[in-house]
Amino acid sequence: MIGLLFVLFFVLLALGVPIAFVLIISTVLYAFSVGDISWALVPQRTIFGINSFIMLSMPFFILAGNLMSSGGITKKIVDWAKAFVGHVRGGLAFVNIIACMLFGTISGSAIAGTSAIGSLLIPSMKKEGYPPSFCAGLTSVASTCCPVIPPSLAFVIYASSAKVSVSDMFIAGIVPGVLMGGLMMILSYYYARKDNFPRSEKATWRQRGKATVDALPCLGIPVLIIGGITTGYFTPTEAAAIAVVYALILSVIYKTITLKSLWKCVVNSAIDSGAIMLIVGGCYLFGWVISNERITITLTEALVAMDCSLVVKLLIINGALLIVGMFMDSSPAILLIAPILAPAMTALGVDPIQTGMIVCINLVIGLSTPPVGVCLYAATNIAKVKFSETVRSCMPFLIATLIALLLITYVPVLTQIPFMLLGK
Repeated sequence: MIGLLFVLFFVLLALGVPIAFVLIISTVLYAFSVGDISWALVPQRTIFGINSFIMLSMPFFILAGNLMSSGGITKKIVDWAKAFVGHVRGGLAFVNIIACMLFGTISGSAIAGTSAIGSLLIPSMKKEGYPPSFCAGLTSVASTCCPVIPPSLAFVIYASSAKVSVSDMFIAGIVPGVLMGGLMMILSYYYARKDNFPRSEKATWRQRGKATVDALPCLGIPVLIIGGITTGYFTPTEAAAIAVVYALILSVIYKTITLKSLWKCVVNSAIDSGAIMLIVGGCYLFGWVISNERITITLTEALVAMDCSLVVKLLIINGALLIVGMFMDSSPAILLIAPILAPAMTALGVDPIQTGMIVCINLVIGLSTPPVGVCLYAATNIAKVKFSETVRSCMPFLIATLIALLLITYVPVLTQIPFMLLGK
């Protein structure tokens, strides 16, 4: 009967039903067909999935990101990056990537990064003479660094699902995020030299100093959040709440936010959080059925029994996750996959934190992968180009992120570097 569950799931998904309702409807119809499942368990399992102290950090992080964007703090980060690398050939492309990486420390959302950084930089890059398709392709892929650079919503969701430490996920995500951004910067420099991209006037050290002073309070938020969590001063949920207060104080100091824009931030954050929480509840309900049908145990036994090396098994897993990421949003995909895959990977000798990196990076790359990568559509709309042109331009950068993914998968010591430096 489990086949009926997946048939209903993919049929509803193909019909364009919102993912939260796909999860709930397919599970309810499955329970109705089986007949030996109490209907009271449906709302109980849904509410149980939402009733988590860790998950409270999600709406706070979303609100902090919206306050930062609305408060003009993102622009200060862009100006700071531009002051230091804007004069290099293709410098605005570097600024784009660096800004996306830094925006990840604020928001942790790829689509928010595409919208915020794209709206600021794509028009400027086009005005400076960069090809519009290049701007769209670069921004759509660079924004996938946002859910990898901590604090990351994807990591919070994985940690909650796989029962691992949120702070360990945050620490492990530092090197993968920097690696993805670094490879894209190398590729951008190659194209800048090859196609003779423009460069801005070199900023003076006085201008750089001013930009640094302006941006320094904004750059302090990752230090505050990561430092506070790793030293044990506060939990991830408390850190998210502190991030909101910090963002609000900065916005008031900079005089860039009004009561009207503050209310808009709160409303938008509530809507986004409500949508995500409904997905979370639906995923826990769906996962409960999967657990009840012993699919986790079956998958673990199948992976362990495969007559091939761990290298090949990891390649197969990466390929499957990439395909999932192409067609599903990362949040529900992580909620569905983590409880199933984490025990199987542990049986193969892969650390759960390392599994989290593999799962989350694969799925966030899907946000900029054709045919349905949402970041591609957002960047295409901002740059006002054809979708096919954005896809062609994004492919080299997409390959760069896949190279980073393979390095993280097969050289696990990369994710352990921050732990070594912290003496953990």
